[in-house]
Amino acid sequence: MAFTRTLAAAAAAVVLGLATVRPADAIVRSTNVFAANTLRSVVPQEAYVFTPGMADNLRQLPFGSLSLGAVNQHPALGSPDVQMAYTVASINPGATLPAHLHPRATELDYVVHGTIQTVIVEENGSARPTISVTVAAGQLSVIPEGLIHSQTCVSQEPCRFVATLNTADPGTLLAASSICALPDFQVAASLGNGLSPSDARAFCMNGAL
Repeated sequence: MAFTRTLAAAAAAVVLGLATVRPADAIVRSTNVFAANTLRSVVPQEAYVFTPGMADNLRQLPFGSLSLGAVNQHPALGSPDVQMAYTVASINPGATLPAHLHPRATELDYVVHGTIQTVIVEENGSARPTISVTVAAGQLSVIPEGLIHSQTCVSQEPCRFVATLNTADPGTLLAASSICALPDFQVAASLGNGLSPSDARAFCMNGAL
C-alpha cells in the first residue's frame, strides 16, 4: 500500500540510507529528524483498527485457525511508540497448538471462549521443569520471552484466545520443525534414547515430531 511504502521510505532515509526497504524495515526508533508522531502521521487513521479473521491474515490449520497481525500486515504496529503484534487463535476441543516459541517477544493471552491449558518449558537449571496453568474464559496468562510453550483446548466447547506480543516482529519457531531442520546425526543426538541418524530421519519424516 502507499502508506507502507511512504513509512518504509522515511525510515530508510533516516536510519538505513536505502532507496527501498522491506515492510519490516519500517520498525525504527525515534530520531532527532523524525520523531514518533512524524512517523505516525504517514499512516492513515483507519490503519489503527484491525479486523482479525480476514482472508489475508487467516491460516486454517489442523487444530483450528490463527489470525496473525504484525508489522508486515499492519505498519501501525511498528511505530516506535507502539511495537506490538497480535494473534487470535481458535482451537478445536481437545486439540493442541503445537509447541513453539517467540524469540523476541513476551506473550499475554486473554481467553475469550473455552478453557485452555498452557504449558511453558522452563530454561535449564530452573527449580521446576515447566509452568502449567489452566486458563478459563475471562482470564489471562503470560508467557515469558523465548520459552517453548503449547496451548491445549481442554473444554468441551471450542477455545478462542487473543495473544498480544510486545514487539511488532516477535518471530515464531516451531519446536518440532526446528529440531528436524538439523542434520540427521544432530537430530539423533538431540533426541537421545539411542536413536540412530536413520531413526531420527524416519522420526521426522513420519511426523512424529
